[in-house]
Amino acid sequence: MTLEELRARFPSLAADRRLLRNDVYEVLLAGILIGDLAPGERLKDGELTEALRVSRTPVREAIGRLQQVGLIRTAPNRYTQVSPLELREIVDVLGVLRLLLPPAIRHALRGLDVDTELELTVVAERLEREADGGATDATPIDAFARTAAAILAVIPDRVLAESIENLIPRFVRFVTLSDDGAAAVSRERVLDFVRAVVQGDERAVTVLDETLLELSEVLSPRVGGAG
Repeated sequence: MTLEELRARFPSLAADRRLLRNDVYEVLLAGILIGDLAPGERLKDGELTEALRVSRTPVREAIGRLQQVGLIRTAPNRYTQVSPLELREIVDVLGVLRLLLPPAIRHALRGLDVDTELELTVVAERLEREADGGATDATPIDAFARTAAAILAVIPDRVLAESIENLIPRFVRFVTLSDDGAAAVSRERVLDFVRAVVQGDERAVTVLDETLLELSEVLSPRVGGAG
């Protein structure tokens, strides 16, 4: 898939002018999250530079960033591969998110500005229209990811924000690519979560924790009770 094709699928990637290395990162990230770059797939610098029509430098920088968030694995002079979907790792991610997200959400409930509240209201309305059969491209996981980004943008503890930011992509990919994840992150539940955030309602914490716990309880028996 070329850079142009991925940008056509994700118009927001080309919505503003950014450094090329950031564009490459966003394109590869999007491809991994939706499964176009499948779990376990081997990646080669030469093929990526040709497909994306860029030099090796931004590709290598993007791969380095994706490795930091756990979506790519590398072995020097051996391989670069999209990280497999490993249930034990996902259970661990869910456990850590259950610890880190509540304080972040509680702070955001007190700190969202008017513009962010309006943005999230629009996100909820689009998701609701889609549920009613309207023609939108809204999905529950996209609504969740946008809400999580809004939350992380307003919390002052940047170490906490960065820790969560490094976990969210693995969670989003699993939810996008697995039936278990899609069932747990349902449209109704995400709508409840987004609305609670907009209203400054503590229920946002409860809804999210219930979601993470439910998914963890489904997966843990398959990995020997991990987490």
